[in-house]
Amino acid sequence: MAGKAKREQRDLGKIIDSLSADDLRVTVASAANRHDDVERHARVSAARASGELSELRAQVDRGLRTRRFLDFRDSADWARSAQPIVEELRAAVASSPSRDLLSLIERGIGHVSKVITHADDSYGMIGGLVRELLEIHARACDTGVAEPVKLAAWMVRFSCDDQDIFEVDPVRYAGALGDSGIAAYRRAIDEHDDGGRSFSVRWARERLAVLDGDQEAIITVLGGDLTTPHQFVSVCEAMAEIGHDDDVLLWARRGVSGTSGWQVAKLFDLACGVHEGRSEPLEVLRLRREQHETMSSASTYSLLRDAADVLGARDVERDAARLALRERDLGGFVDALLQEGDAETAWNSAVEGPDWDPGLSRRLKLAEAREPLHPEEALAWYMAAADEILLETGRGPYRQAVSVLKKGRRAAAAAGGGS
Repeated sequence: MAGKAKREQRDLGKIIDSLSADDLRVTVASAANRHDDVERHARVSAARASGELSELRAQVDRGLRTRRFLDFRDSADWARSAQPIVEELRAAVASSPSRDLLSLIERGIGHVSKVITHADDSYGMIGGLVRELLEIHARACDTGVAEPVKLAAWMVRFSCDDQDIFEVDPVRYAGALGDSGIAAYRRAIDEHDDGGRSFSVRWARERLAVLDGDQEAIITVLGGDLTTPHQFVSVCEAMAEIGHDDDVLLWARRGVSGTSGWQVAKLFDLACGVHEGRSEPLEVLRLRREQHETMSSASTYSLLRDAADVLGARDVERDAARLALRERDLGGFVDALLQEGDAETAWNSAVEGPDWDPGLSRRLKLAEAREPLHPEEALAWYMAAADEILLETGRGPYRQAVSVLKKGRRAAAAAGGGS
């Protein structure tokens, strides 16, 4: 189907190229009469080509706001109908950026961010429009059309007063803000200070610390009391952003040794990223080995294996890595073995513990891996799995059971039991 769609799109392009200007005018006019979105697209394209913003402004006001509640289906439809206007704003920035256009983009951002407050945006499409508009806004500011102090005022107002979902990063806007704009932004954030209750104000202070490259402020503002891995991750990410790789390693090490929880994995990732950037594979391997020994899982096993492969050391690391994984996570151990194609060890590990239940999904994977050499054993597991699935009723379980029974029939035939 994808190939057909591509072919049809390519053929349509050739057809359009072959049409005369008169034919195209008739075609577009006919389509505009029947479809509102075509008419809208034609009007805003013409307005953009002429440099006139009044039509585009009218479309922004008409197409980027609504007062009615949007359920999740309506939200998706509304976002799709608004997309051409967003694209026209993007095109206008590329062709003729101006201060008036920047104000119009800000107007559009305000409209859409209000729509999301009375919409079920489960698909995230309206939120996606806001993010697109913010990206277009930043690109417009990159062209130098923004007045720095006014830009700072808009950024703070949008982040702190108008809504509390989207943030505007002063680091991204540093070039457009300049010294005067950054100073104005800093003053406005100070005026909004409410003793640390506002997320937007805290986030702005964190980003200002990064913008300033102030290591002490980064540690204080992002690190807080440094009791959770997330705080250490925030410090490490900020240090990486300002190019202080040694500090990334320092704070990652402190976080690994002083905290616990699943987010510690991110600290290992950040430290390994520094060593990978420095072409230090031995350090990466050392860290992945430590990570696997302290928080063994199928994921850490895979990361360790990849690090070992870089040095051609998989065989050296394998036995110890498997032992650590088996002791901590038998399910992960079986998964890792199946991923490596060691079906025999995976099967033996799964069946030698009679009280351990690998779960339906893993049992089916084990049966499929076992089937080529021992179809009779795989057959027994397929049939047991089908019985378990059929404890539930409904089309879904029935379809799954049929699929498993087909595999069982295949295994029975291979075991000499016929079809």
